[in-house]
Amino acid sequence: MLEKIRFVNHIQEEMSWGESGIYVNSNDLHDYSWDFTSDNNKISSFNKGIVTKAIPIVICCASESEGLMLKNRLLEITEKDVLALKHGRIMIGDYYLKCYITGSKKSNYLLSKKYMETTLTVATDYPKWIKETIASFRKSGSVIVKAEGKDAAEKRNLDFQVDFPYDYMSEMKGKSLNNTGFTGVNFRLIIYGAAVNPVIYIGGHCYQVDCQVEENEYLTIDSIAKTILLTKQDGSVENHFHQRNRESYIFEKIPAGDNAVTWNKTFGFDIVLFEERSEPKWI
Repeated sequence: MLEKIRFVNHIQEEMSWGESGIYVNSNDLHDYSWDFTSDNNKISSFNKGIVTKAIPIVICCASESEGLMLKNRLLEITEKDVLALKHGRIMIGDYYLKCYITGSKKSNYLLSKKYMETTLTVATDYPKWIKETIASFRKSGSVIVKAEGKDAAEKRNLDFQVDFPYDYMSEMKGKSLNNTGFTGVNFRLIIYGAAVNPVIYIGGHCYQVDCQVEENEYLTIDSIAKTILLTKQDGSVENHFHQRNRESYIFEKIPAGDNAVTWNKTFGFDIVLFEERSEPKWI
């Protein structure tokens, strides 16, 4: 069985590895290892640090022109991330790994212009496979669930990309948020104006910022970046980190399972859940 992998660079250029002349051999993308520190012969913490992986790839095309095109495109798409110092993404199923392609070791490339074997080196400083899930809550209290493409998101001026895999929640009982992962997850919460001192309770936990969000503005709370940013109508961005409710940790992860959601319904918001795993889920 051939594994199918997609690579998308930071400017959304994409290659599929596993079909149409470029194929992936057995690799270590599914492997993981935790490093640990100890104190008095007891493990005190775990971490992964910067991780490198290897992807053996075979290019085998029907024509010389196609072979040359794929060989050149492989570099031209992956190298842009390194030069810009911006992550690309390797995607397996619904999960992606933020990474850079930092090396390519080639063999058997003199046999034919249609053929080449190479092993790509993958480096990541965030060695977690991520699946994103989005749910939308509206002023009426209803939960709107629909798949939005890139164009729709750009029209709403959101600050996150939606052309990566999202699992749009298909069933929302009442006003609730279901984290289908096995542990608490990070999130990105986007509150749309107009809203005054917006407060949302998720699973009984308070997420509140004491600021004013005008019409056509949005407030983004990002638990991974630990930022609270207000995007104004003119596109400028204000930092509202110091306006957070200090009595309730605003970056508290969303617990696993079904979480009741309450707010005063005078504003709408989206929430993106980031399920993180050491390996992509087997399906």
